[in-house]
Amino acid sequence: MRIKGVLLIPLFAFSLFADAITFTLTNTETGPTNIALGYQVPQPVDSLTPVIGFRSYASLSQRHLQMSLSSSLITQIQIGETINARPIYAYQIGDDDQQLVSGGVEGAALINSGIHAREWQTPEATTALIEHLFDNQGDQHVAQYLLENLNLVVIPVLNIDGFLQTQRFASQVTDSTQSPRDGRMRRKNMRDVDENLDTLNDNLGGIDLNRNNNPYWATSDRSESTIDSIVYHGTGPASEPETQALQQAALTAGEDRLRFYIDTHSFSQIYFSPYTNNTRRNDLNDRVATIMRTPNNFKYRYGPSSSGRGIGSTDEYFANTYHAVSYTLEIEPLNSATEYGGFGVSHDGFILPNAEVPRMREETRKATIAGLYTISEVPILKSLEIRSESDQSIAYAANWQTQGSARVLDVTTLGTLSASTRYIAKLTFNKPMRALENGQVTNFGSLSGTNGVVAKLVGQLNNSDIEYDFDASQGVWLVNQGFSRYKADSFEVSFTLPAGFDWNAHSRLALSIETTDMVGQKLDTNPATIVDWQTGAWTNYEDVLGNPDSDNGGASVALRLIDDGSDLYQPSNPPTPPTPTPPTPTPPAPTPGNSGGGGSIFWLLLLIIGGYSGRLITKRPLKISFLGV
Repeated sequence: MRIKGVLLIPLFAFSLFADAITFTLTNTETGPTNIALGYQVPQPVDSLTPVIGFRSYASLSQRHLQMSLSSSLITQIQIGETINARPIYAYQIGDDDQQLVSGGVEGAALINSGIHAREWQTPEATTALIEHLFDNQGDQHVAQYLLENLNLVVIPVLNIDGFLQTQRFASQVTDSTQSPRDGRMRRKNMRDVDENLDTLNDNLGGIDLNRNNNPYWATSDRSESTIDSIVYHGTGPASEPETQALQQAALTAGEDRLRFYIDTHSFSQIYFSPYTNNTRRNDLNDRVATIMRTPNNFKYRYGPSSSGRGIGSTDEYFANTYHAVSYTLEIEPLNSATEYGGFGVSHDGFILPNAEVPRMREETRKATIAGLYTISEVPILKSLEIRSESDQSIAYAANWQTQGSARVLDVTTLGTLSASTRYIAKLTFNKPMRALENGQVTNFGSLSGTNGVVAKLVGQLNNSDIEYDFDASQGVWLVNQGFSRYKADSFEVSFTLPAGFDWNAHSRLALSIETTDMVGQKLDTNPATIVDWQTGAWTNYEDVLGNPDSDNGGASVALRLIDDGSDLYQPSNPPTPPTPTPPTPTPPAPTPGNSGGGGSIFWLLLLIIGGYSGRLITKRPLKISFLGV
C-alpha cells in the first residue's frame, strides 16, 4: 500500500509462518492474533435512518425499499442475482415522463457501489444520495430539478454476497501470504467460496468484479488469470452475474440516453477516469470532474488515464461502450486511517472510523449532485418579461415553447419601450441557476458567483450597431417569491433607456444576456434548437458563432424585441476582406540529432509511470495504489 511519510504496522506478519490465519480487529488491544486499529472497530448497525457509522445490509435494503414505496419518484427494479441467488436491486429515480421540463428527452445517469465487498463507505455514500433526493423532492431547487429532468439509476450494493460476508465477520479477517482476503477484508465476489470463515482453503477465492469487463478484460498486469489473485478477472468478460446485472442496469437507464457513470469505491481520495479516442468526450469528462471536486474545495484529486488501455474496470466499459463521462470514485482516506488518529495498520483505509461517516456521506453526496446537475442539460434563457416599474404594466413578454423537436418563440405581449422610463426585466431560465445556502444565493466555488449576469440591449440603429447597457450588478436572483419553477431560476434587473432613445428608429433590437448556471456552463445561444447528448458530447449547444458542436455556449441574443429577420449569427456589418500577405518562408529542416524539444524523454518517463500504475496519468503524475480500484 502506498503511504506518504507514514510508518505502517504490519497487519499480517504471521503470514510468514502459516498459509492462513484468522485475526481479530480491535481498538487498542494487542496480542498474537489481534490487530489494533487505534479506534473503535465499526460494526453494522440495524437502523433505517443514518447513524454515526455503518448500517447493516438488511437495514440499507429496507431503507431503499421504504423510500421506493413512499415516493412515486423512486422505483425498485431487480436487475439480476448474485452467485448465491440473492436479488440485486437498482433504484430508478425521477419522474416517469422521460421529458425535460424545457422540452426534449431526458438524459440518463448510472451510479454503482458495493462492487468490492470490504468498501463499506460506498453503500453509505450512494444511499445518502438517494435519501437526499427523497427528503428534498419538493425543495423547488436542485433536488426537485434533478427528479424532473434526469433519469437516474443507482445500485447501492452490487456485490451483495461479498458485502454480507464482510458484515458477518466485521471484526475478523483472514490473512494469507498475499494480503487480507476474507472476513472483513473480502474484496471479490463469492464464486466457489463458502460463508464459513473457518474454511481457510477458499479464502483466496472469488472474482474481482472490477476486472471482469470489456474492452480491456485480461489485457493488463493489474488483472490476473490466477484464481487466488486478488485481481483475478474470471473466465471471460462479464462472466459473473453481478457484472451482468450492472450491464442490465444500463439498459434500465436507457442505453441510448446514458451519459454519466460513477463506480463508487474506497480508498485513495481520487476520481480515476479513462480517456477514450473521443476528444470531445474527454474534454467534458475533465470539466465534470472539476465541477464534482469543487464543492469539497478540491479535496479529491483527478487521475485520467490514456486511451487504448485499461484494467478491465467498469468505468472503462461505460466510457468505451456508451461514450459516457465515467469515473471510479475512490472515497477517503487519502492514505490510511492515521488521518483520523488510527495506528496506521496496513489496509485500514478500508475501515473508516464511525465518526467520519456522516461527513463522508455529505461530501460525496454534494459532489455527485453537482455532476448530475451538470449533465442534466445546459442552461437556456427560456423567457423574458419587461414591465414598467411605475405601474407594473407589461411592455414585452415572450417565451420559448416546445413544438415537436424544436422550440418557437411565443411573443404574448409586444409593446414599445420609451426613453427615460424605468423598466424591470425578468429573465427566466430552464434550471436553478445559483447555489443556495440557508435560503440565500451563494457562490459555487469559483464557477459561479452570487450575481454573474451581464445584460444589455443590442441592435441596429440607422444601419449602425448600438448597445444599451444595464447595471446588472444591482439585479437579484429570485429565491423567495417570483421565481418560475425552481428557486434562482429567475433574475430581475432594472434599467432605463437614455433620453434620446427612439423605438421606431431601430431596425433590430435584442436582449443580450451573458451568464452561466451554477457550475459555470454558459447559455445555449439558440434555444430554438433543443440541445441533446450524442456520442459523448452535446449537440445543438450553439456558441456565439452558431457552432452547434462547441460544448461551450456563450451570450444569448436570441430574444428579439424588434426582429428584422436577419440570421441570428449574421454579423451586422460584413467583415472587411483581409489584406493578402506574402507567403511565410519555410524554415530549414532541423539538423540531425535535434528533436527541437526533448519531449520524447518526457513521454518515455510518463509511459514508465503509466506502466507501473496500469493507468497512464496524463494530467500529473500521482502515486496511486490499486487497493481500492
